[in-house]
Amino acid sequence: MSGKLMKSGILIAVLLISAASIASAVDDNSSTVSWGQEFFHGVLASVIYSALGIIVLLIGFKLFDVATPFSLNKEIAEDQNVAAGVVVAGIMIGLGLIVAASIL
Repeated sequence: MSGKLMKSGILIAVLLISAASIASAVDDNSSTVSWGQEFFHGVLASVIYSALGIIVLLIGFKLFDVATPFSLNKEIAEDQNVAAGVVVAGIMIGLGLIVAASIL
């Protein structure tokens, strides 16, 4: 994963967070909320939490990649190392469970 991908992920997260704050500020004064607005807020929250979860998952993977003495990307892509792929799958599952629990 390149730095360009990480920068674009951070940019997307910032845009989603700003969109959520604008959407929540629009109808703070109204006492009645229609089902359409409620649905929109629910979908927007789902998108934001999904994007943030993916970003946290990618950051966790990069931290694990830095901690290992070899490049996981090289081991999986170039050397076809199945064991490294299984380790990365376990890391992704573990981090995904942690992120999901923290969101709930």
